[in-house]
Amino acid sequence: MAAQSAPKVVLKSTTKMSLNERFTNMLKNKQPTPVNIRASMQQQQQLASARNRRLAQQMENRPSVQAALKLKQGVCHLCGLFLLPMSINLLFSDP
Repeated sequence: MAAQSAPKVVLKSTTKMSLNERFTNMLKNKQPTPVNIRASMQQQQQLASARNRRLAQQMENRPSVQAALKLKQGVCHLCGLFLLPMSINLLFSDP
């Protein structure tokens, strides 16, 4: 028994544009990604800043940190000098 071959199906093109042209136009119309990256980085920085402020507030409320701050204030009053915060940090930092 001879196998009957299926008749060929011919599809007429329903578009006047080739795939290459279509993808080329898509790439031309694509918006630049650096804008999106910059926006997401700004959001991350804002979130990180909020977290850092929260952490700084928590650190400030710790008893050991409050005791250290009182010690610094006491040293400044004992010296009778107006010291800049940077020079105060130098007094208490390890050499």
